[in-house]
Amino acid sequence: LGCEYNTGPSSPRGGGIIGGATALNPGQQQFLEDVHSRLWFTYRAGFERIKPSNLTSDTGWGCMLRSGQMMLAQALVSHYLRRDWRLKRNQLPPSKYVDILRWFEDTDKPSAPFSIHHIAQAGLLYEKQVGQWFGPDTICRALRSLWTTAYTRDGVGPCKTAGYLLVEDRTIYRNLAEAAAGYRPAYPGQGSRTSAGQEACSWRGLVVMAPVRLGTQAQINTDYIARLAAYLRLPQSIGFIGGRPRHSYYFIGVRGSQCYYLDPHTTQAHVPLALHKAVDCSSFHCARPESMPMAHLDPSLALGFYCDDKSDFDDLYRRVARLAREDRSPILSVAEEAPDYMTDDVSDVVDVVDGDEVVLR
Repeated sequence: LGCEYNTGPSSPRGGGIIGGATALNPGQQQFLEDVHSRLWFTYRAGFERIKPSNLTSDTGWGCMLRSGQMMLAQALVSHYLRRDWRLKRNQLPPSKYVDILRWFEDTDKPSAPFSIHHIAQAGLLYEKQVGQWFGPDTICRALRSLWTTAYTRDGVGPCKTAGYLLVEDRTIYRNLAEAAAGYRPAYPGQGSRTSAGQEACSWRGLVVMAPVRLGTQAQINTDYIARLAAYLRLPQSIGFIGGRPRHSYYFIGVRGSQCYYLDPHTTQAHVPLALHKAVDCSSFHCARPESMPMAHLDPSLALGFYCDDKSDFDDLYRRVARLAREDRSPILSVAEEAPDYMTDDVSDVVDVVDGDEVVLR
Protein backbone atom coordinates (compact mmCIF):
# COMPACT_ATOMS: atom_id res chain seq x y z
CA LEU A 1 0.00 0.00 0.00
CA GLY A 2 2.03 2.87 -1.33
CA CYS A 3 5.21 0.75 -1.04
CA GLU A 4 6.47 -2.46 -2.62
CA TYR A 5 8.89 -4.88 -0.97
CA ASN A 6 10.86 -7.70 -2.55
CA THR A 7 10.11 -10.35 0.03
CA GLY A 8 11.19 -13.42 -1.90
CA PRO A 9 9.30 -16.38 -3.36
CA SER A 10 5.93 -17.50 -2.13
CA SER A 11 5.63 -20.16 0.55
CA PRO A 12 2.70 -22.14 1.97
CA ARG A 13 2.78 -20.07 5.17
CA GLY A 14 2.04 -16.36 5.17
CA GLY A 15 2.03 -16.01 1.38
CA GLY A 16 5.84 -15.76 1.29
CA ILE A 17 6.30 -12.49 3.18
CA ILE A 18 7.37 -13.88 6.52
CA GLY A 19 6.86 -17.61 5.96
CA GLY A 20 8.61 -19.65 8.60
CA ALA A 21 12.14 -18.52 7.90
CA THR A 22 14.49 -17.98 10.82
CA ALA A 23 16.40 -15.21 9.01
CA LEU A 24 14.66 -12.32 7.27
CA ASN A 25 15.83 -10.96 3.95
CA PRO A 26 16.01 -7.14 3.55
CA GLY A 27 12.60 -6.92 1.88
CA GLN A 28 10.94 -8.90 4.67
CA GLN A 29 12.65 -6.76 7.29
CA GLN A 30 11.47 -3.55 5.60
CA PHE A 31 7.93 -4.92 5.37
CA LEU A 32 7.85 -5.78 9.07
CA GLU A 33 9.24 -2.37 10.00
CA ASP A 34 6.40 -0.84 8.00
CA VAL A 35 3.86 -3.05 9.78
CA HIS A 36 5.32 -2.25 13.20
CA SER A 37 4.98 1.47 12.48
CA ARG A 38 1.21 1.23 11.93
CA LEU A 39 -0.96 2.11 14.89
CA TRP A 40 -2.73 -1.02 16.11
CA PHE A 41 -6.00 -0.42 17.91
CA THR A 42 -7.55 -3.43 19.61
CA TYR A 43 -10.35 -4.18 22.02
CA ARG A 44 -9.70 -2.53 25.38
CA ALA A 45 -11.16 -3.12 28.82
CA GLY A 46 -11.33 -0.90 31.87
CA PHE A 47 -11.87 2.50 30.30
CA GLU A 48 -14.48 4.99 31.53
CA ARG A 49 -17.99 4.00 30.54
CA ILE A 50 -19.29 5.01 27.13
CA LYS A 51 -22.29 7.19 27.92
CA PRO A 52 -25.22 6.75 27.85
CA SER A 53 -24.42 3.02 28.27
CA ASN A 54 -22.52 1.36 31.11
CA LEU A 55 -20.02 -0.33 28.78
CA THR A 56 -16.39 -0.14 29.89
CA SER A 57 -15.04 -2.45 27.17
CA ASP A 58 -15.64 -2.86 23.44
CA THR A 59 -14.82 -6.57 23.40
CA GLY A 60 -17.18 -8.43 21.10
CA TRP A 61 -18.65 -5.43 19.30
CA GLY A 62 -15.98 -2.81 18.58
CA CYS A 63 -13.85 -4.48 15.88
CA MET A 64 -15.15 -2.32 13.00
CA LEU A 65 -14.75 0.81 15.12
CA ARG A 66 -11.15 -0.19 15.89
CA SER A 67 -10.50 -1.03 12.22
CA GLY A 68 -11.79 2.40 11.22
CA GLN A 69 -9.56 4.00 13.84
CA MET A 70 -6.52 2.21 12.40
CA MET A 71 -7.16 3.27 8.82
CA LEU A 72 -7.84 6.88 9.83
CA ALA A 73 -4.74 6.89 12.04
CA GLN A 74 -2.64 5.76 9.07
CA ALA A 75 -4.05 8.64 7.03
CA LEU A 76 -3.04 11.06 9.80
CA VAL A 77 0.43 9.54 10.08
CA SER A 78 0.83 9.97 6.31
CA HIS A 79 -0.46 13.54 6.59
CA TYR A 80 1.75 14.70 9.46
CA LEU A 81 4.77 12.35 9.36
CA ARG A 82 4.69 11.12 5.73
CA ARG A 83 4.28 7.64 4.32
CA ASP A 84 7.92 6.66 4.78
CA TRP A 85 8.00 7.44 8.50
CA ARG A 86 9.03 4.49 10.67
CA LEU A 87 8.78 3.97 14.42
CA LYS A 88 12.32 3.46 15.64
CA ARG A 89 12.92 0.97 18.41
CA ASN A 90 14.59 2.37 21.53
CA GLN A 91 13.92 5.93 20.39
CA LEU A 92 11.30 8.37 21.61
CA PRO A 93 8.61 8.92 18.96
CA PRO A 94 8.09 12.44 17.57
CA SER A 95 5.63 14.69 19.38
CA LYS A 96 3.18 14.67 16.46
CA TYR A 97 2.99 10.88 16.67
CA VAL A 98 2.00 11.25 20.34
CA ASP A 99 -0.60 13.85 19.35
CA ILE A 100 -2.12 11.44 16.83
CA LEU A 101 -2.18 8.61 19.36
CA ARG A 102 -3.93 10.82 21.92
CA TRP A 103 -6.63 11.74 19.40
CA PHE A 104 -7.69 8.07 19.63
CA GLU A 105 -7.47 7.66 23.41
CA ASP A 106 -10.33 5.72 25.03
CA THR A 107 -12.07 8.67 26.68
CA ASP A 108 -14.98 11.01 26.08
CA LYS A 109 -12.78 14.09 26.47
CA PRO A 110 -12.79 16.56 23.55
CA SER A 111 -9.01 16.10 23.27
CA ALA A 112 -9.66 12.62 21.80
CA PRO A 113 -12.05 13.31 18.90
CA PHE A 114 -11.69 9.81 17.40
CA SER A 115 -12.01 7.80 20.62
CA ILE A 116 -14.11 4.66 20.82
CA HIS A 117 -16.47 6.74 22.96
CA HIS A 118 -17.05 9.43 20.36
CA ILE A 119 -17.30 6.97 17.48
CA ALA A 120 -19.88 4.86 19.33
CA GLN A 121 -21.85 8.00 20.19
CA ALA A 122 -21.64 9.21 16.58
CA GLY A 123 -23.26 5.92 15.59
CA LEU A 124 -26.47 7.23 17.15
CA LEU A 125 -26.75 9.50 14.11
CA TYR A 126 -27.08 6.34 12.01
CA GLU A 127 -29.44 4.43 14.32
CA LYS A 128 -26.65 2.38 15.92
CA GLN A 129 -26.86 2.04 19.68
CA VAL A 130 -23.70 2.08 21.79
CA GLY A 131 -22.44 -1.50 21.80
CA GLN A 132 -23.95 -2.35 18.41
CA TRP A 133 -21.74 -3.59 15.59
CA PHE A 134 -20.98 -1.18 12.73
CA GLY A 135 -20.62 -1.97 9.04
CA PRO A 136 -18.03 -0.35 6.73
CA ASP A 137 -20.43 2.35 5.53
CA THR A 138 -21.47 3.31 9.06
CA ILE A 139 -17.92 3.67 10.38
CA CYS A 140 -16.96 5.89 7.42
CA ARG A 141 -19.98 8.12 8.07
CA ALA A 142 -19.38 8.25 11.82
CA LEU A 143 -15.76 9.28 11.30
CA ARG A 144 -16.84 11.95 8.85
CA SER A 145 -19.27 13.43 11.38
CA LEU A 146 -16.47 13.54 13.97
CA TRP A 147 -13.98 15.02 11.53
CA THR A 148 -16.01 18.21 11.23
CA THR A 149 -15.53 18.87 14.95
CA ALA A 150 -12.07 17.37 15.42
CA TYR A 151 -10.27 20.15 17.24
CA THR A 152 -7.70 19.75 19.97
CA ARG A 153 -7.47 22.01 22.98
CA ASP A 154 -5.49 24.67 21.14
CA GLY A 155 -8.01 24.80 18.29
CA VAL A 156 -5.69 23.19 15.72
CA GLY A 157 -6.86 19.69 14.91
CA PRO A 158 -6.66 17.52 11.79
CA CYS A 159 -9.72 19.12 10.20
CA LYS A 160 -7.80 22.41 10.05
CA THR A 161 -5.08 20.96 7.83
CA ALA A 162 -6.84 18.15 5.95
CA GLY A 163 -10.26 17.37 4.50
CA TYR A 164 -12.38 14.23 4.63
CA LEU A 165 -14.27 12.95 1.58
CA LEU A 166 -16.85 10.19 1.86
CA VAL A 167 -17.27 8.50 -1.52
CA GLU A 168 -20.90 7.70 -2.30
CA ASP A 169 -22.36 5.82 -5.26
CA ARG A 170 -18.86 4.33 -5.69
CA THR A 171 -17.89 7.52 -7.53
CA ILE A 172 -15.21 10.06 -6.69
CA TYR A 173 -16.70 13.44 -7.64
CA ARG A 174 -14.12 16.12 -8.27
CA ASN A 175 -16.33 19.00 -7.09
CA LEU A 176 -16.98 17.28 -3.74
CA ALA A 177 -13.27 16.62 -3.33
CA GLU A 178 -12.55 20.29 -4.05
CA ALA A 179 -15.11 21.32 -1.43
CA ALA A 180 -13.67 18.92 1.17
CA ALA A 181 -10.07 19.97 0.53
CA GLY A 182 -10.67 23.65 -0.15
CA TYR A 183 -12.91 24.57 2.79
CA ARG A 184 -12.35 24.09 6.50
CA PRO A 185 -14.29 24.75 9.72
CA ALA A 186 -14.10 28.45 10.53
CA TYR A 187 -14.46 28.21 14.31
CA PRO A 188 -12.88 25.90 16.87
CA GLY A 189 -14.97 23.92 19.28
CA GLN A 190 -15.79 20.27 19.75
CA GLY A 191 -19.45 19.73 18.92
CA SER A 192 -20.36 23.41 19.02
CA ARG A 193 -22.94 24.97 16.74
CA THR A 194 -20.28 27.31 15.35
CA SER A 195 -18.18 24.38 14.21
CA ALA A 196 -20.41 24.10 11.13
CA GLY A 197 -19.09 27.44 9.79
CA GLN A 198 -16.81 27.08 6.77
CA GLU A 199 -14.05 29.23 5.35
CA ALA A 200 -12.17 28.93 2.07
CA CYS A 201 -8.54 27.82 2.23
CA SER A 202 -5.81 26.55 -0.04
CA TRP A 203 -6.06 22.89 -1.10
CA ARG A 204 -5.24 20.70 1.90
CA GLY A 205 -4.42 17.06 2.37
CA LEU A 206 -7.45 14.86 1.72
CA VAL A 207 -8.60 11.64 3.39
CA VAL A 208 -10.84 9.61 1.07
CA MET A 209 -13.05 6.80 2.40
CA ALA A 210 -14.97 4.68 -0.10
CA PRO A 211 -17.45 2.04 1.15
CA VAL A 212 -18.23 -0.56 -1.52
CA ARG A 213 -19.89 -3.94 -1.85
CA LEU A 214 -18.16 -6.40 -4.16
CA GLY A 215 -20.72 -9.13 -4.69
CA THR A 216 -24.09 -10.31 -3.46
CA GLN A 217 -23.11 -13.52 -1.68
CA ALA A 218 -21.50 -14.18 1.71
CA GLN A 219 -18.01 -13.83 0.22
CA ILE A 220 -16.49 -11.48 -2.31
CA ASN A 221 -17.22 -12.12 -5.97
CA THR A 222 -13.95 -13.65 -7.13
CA ASP A 223 -14.06 -11.54 -10.30
CA TYR A 224 -13.23 -8.54 -8.10
CA ILE A 225 -10.11 -9.97 -6.44
CA ALA A 226 -7.54 -8.88 -9.03
CA ARG A 227 -9.28 -5.52 -9.41
CA LEU A 228 -9.23 -4.93 -5.64
CA ALA A 229 -5.52 -5.72 -5.55
CA ALA A 230 -4.96 -3.12 -8.28
CA TYR A 231 -6.56 -0.42 -6.11
CA LEU A 232 -4.44 -1.43 -3.15
CA ARG A 233 -1.30 -0.89 -5.21
CA LEU A 234 -2.14 2.74 -5.89
CA PRO A 235 0.40 5.05 -4.20
CA GLN A 236 -2.40 6.91 -2.38
CA SER A 237 -3.86 3.71 -0.85
CA ILE A 238 -3.93 3.38 2.93
CA GLY A 239 -5.62 -0.03 2.80
CA PHE A 240 -9.15 -1.15 3.46
CA ILE A 241 -11.35 -2.29 6.32
CA GLY A 242 -13.60 -5.31 6.22
CA GLY A 243 -12.92 -9.00 6.67
CA ARG A 244 -15.34 -11.75 7.51
CA PRO A 245 -18.99 -11.37 8.54
CA ARG A 246 -19.03 -9.46 11.85
CA HIS A 247 -15.24 -9.81 12.13
CA SER A 248 -13.52 -6.69 10.89
CA TYR A 249 -9.80 -6.20 10.24
CA TYR A 250 -7.58 -3.44 8.86
CA PHE A 251 -5.92 -4.70 5.67
CA ILE A 252 -2.51 -3.18 5.00
CA GLY A 253 -0.85 -5.33 2.35
CA VAL A 254 -1.44 -7.69 -0.54
CA ARG A 255 0.69 -10.31 -2.28
CA GLY A 256 -0.87 -12.36 -5.03
CA SER A 257 -4.17 -13.70 -3.71
CA GLN A 258 -3.20 -13.18 -0.04
CA CYS A 259 -3.99 -10.06 1.95
CA TYR A 260 -2.36 -9.00 5.22
CA TYR A 261 -4.12 -7.32 8.09
CA LEU A 262 -3.94 -5.99 11.62
CA ASP A 263 -6.41 -7.80 13.86
CA PRO A 264 -8.27 -5.84 16.58
CA HIS A 265 -9.65 -9.01 18.24
CA THR A 266 -7.27 -8.95 21.20
CA THR A 267 -8.47 -7.47 24.50
CA GLN A 268 -5.87 -5.33 26.23
CA ALA A 269 -6.09 -3.20 29.36
CA HIS A 270 -6.95 0.46 28.93
CA VAL A 271 -3.86 2.68 28.73
CA PRO A 272 -4.37 6.33 29.83
CA LEU A 273 -2.53 8.83 27.64
CA ALA A 274 -2.22 11.82 29.96
CA LEU A 275 -0.76 15.06 28.68
CA HIS A 276 2.74 16.05 29.78
CA LYS A 277 3.62 12.46 30.69
CA ALA A 278 5.70 9.88 28.89
CA VAL A 279 3.58 7.61 26.72
CA ASP A 280 4.08 3.85 26.63
CA CYS A 281 3.10 3.05 23.06
CA SER A 282 4.20 -0.61 23.03
CA SER A 283 0.64 -1.98 23.16
CA PHE A 284 -0.37 0.14 20.15
CA HIS A 285 1.93 -1.69 17.75
CA CYS A 286 2.26 -5.32 16.71
CA ALA A 287 5.25 -7.14 15.30
CA ARG A 288 3.64 -9.18 12.53
CA PRO A 289 0.40 -9.13 10.56
CA GLU A 290 -2.09 -11.91 10.03
CA SER A 291 -3.03 -13.09 6.53
CA MET A 292 -5.98 -14.61 4.72
CA PRO A 293 -6.95 -15.46 1.13
CA MET A 294 -8.73 -12.58 -0.59
CA ALA A 295 -11.35 -15.08 -1.76
CA HIS A 296 -12.56 -15.36 1.85
CA LEU A 297 -13.35 -11.65 2.23
CA ASP A 298 -16.82 -10.40 3.06
CA PRO A 299 -18.04 -8.38 0.04
CA SER A 300 -18.73 -5.26 2.16
CA LEU A 301 -15.59 -3.22 2.77
CA ALA A 302 -14.27 0.33 2.66
CA LEU A 303 -11.23 1.48 0.74
CA GLY A 304 -9.07 4.28 2.11
CA PHE A 305 -6.80 6.78 0.36
CA TYR A 306 -4.75 9.77 1.41
CA CYS A 307 -3.85 12.55 -1.03
CA ASP A 308 -1.13 14.91 0.13
CA ASP A 309 -2.10 17.82 -2.11
CA LYS A 310 -4.06 18.70 -5.26
CA SER A 311 -1.55 17.13 -7.63
CA ASP A 312 -1.70 13.91 -5.59
CA PHE A 313 -5.49 13.92 -5.79
CA ASP A 314 -5.34 14.57 -9.54
CA ASP A 315 -3.04 11.56 -9.84
CA LEU A 316 -5.48 9.38 -7.86
CA TYR A 317 -8.35 10.66 -10.03
CA ARG A 318 -6.47 9.71 -13.23
CA ARG A 319 -5.50 6.29 -11.91
CA VAL A 320 -9.06 5.45 -10.81
CA ALA A 321 -10.39 6.70 -14.16
CA ARG A 322 -7.95 4.43 -15.98
CA LEU A 323 -8.91 1.40 -13.91
CA ALA A 324 -12.60 2.18 -14.48
CA ARG A 325 -12.10 2.38 -18.27
CA GLU A 326 -10.52 -1.08 -18.23
CA ASP A 327 -13.43 -2.65 -16.32
CA ARG A 328 -17.05 -3.24 -17.30
CA SER A 329 -18.04 -3.26 -13.62
CA PRO A 330 -15.51 -1.02 -11.87
CA ILE A 331 -15.05 -0.92 -8.12
CA LEU A 332 -14.83 2.89 -8.29
CA SER A 333 -15.53 5.50 -10.94
CA VAL A 334 -14.84 9.22 -11.27
CA ALA A 335 -16.94 12.19 -12.41
CA GLU A 336 -16.48 15.95 -12.45
CA GLU A 337 -19.79 16.98 -10.88
CA ALA A 338 -21.96 15.27 -8.28
CA PRO A 339 -25.74 15.11 -8.83
CA ASP A 340 -27.70 18.00 -7.33
CA TYR A 341 -29.19 15.80 -4.63
CA MET A 342 -25.78 14.79 -3.31
CA THR A 343 -23.67 16.85 -0.94
CA ASP A 344 -20.67 16.14 1.26
CA ASP A 345 -21.88 18.54 3.95
CA VAL A 346 -22.65 17.12 7.38
CA SER A 347 -25.51 18.88 9.13
CA ASP A 348 -25.66 16.56 12.13
CA VAL A 349 -22.96 16.49 14.80
CA VAL A 350 -22.77 14.86 18.19
CA ASP A 351 -22.67 17.34 21.04
CA VAL A 352 -20.53 16.79 24.10
CA VAL A 353 -22.23 14.41 26.49
CA ASP A 354 -23.71 16.16 29.52
CA GLY A 355 -24.21 13.60 32.25
CA ASP A 356 -25.90 10.67 30.50
CA GLU A 357 -27.38 12.74 27.70
CA VAL A 358 -26.10 12.61 24.15
CA VAL A 359 -27.46 15.53 22.14
CA LEU A 360 -27.69 15.28 18.34
CA ARG A 361 -27.88 18.56 16.46
